[in-house]
Amino acid sequence: MKATKKKISTHERAEKTQLAARQRVIDRGIVQFRADEEIMDLLLRIAAHKRIPYGVMCRAWVVERLRQEASELEKSA
Repeated sequence: MKATKKKISTHERAEKTQLAARQRVIDRGIVQFRADEEIMDLLLRIAAHKRIPYGVMCRAWVVERLRQEASELEKSA
């Protein structure tokens, strides 16, 4: 008797792909995003004023905001 493959729905396939992509992002620890010229200029000027690399500043801002959001999420649960 032939072994038959279980058919996977499009939704299930998409979900598996999304989970795999999410895990790759977690493993790499790299976040990228696009910003227009105005935002990039502002970001670079603020970082220069603070005398810190813009990547360090962005990471600090993201971490700070994530902690705020996580705190609010826990309060609402």
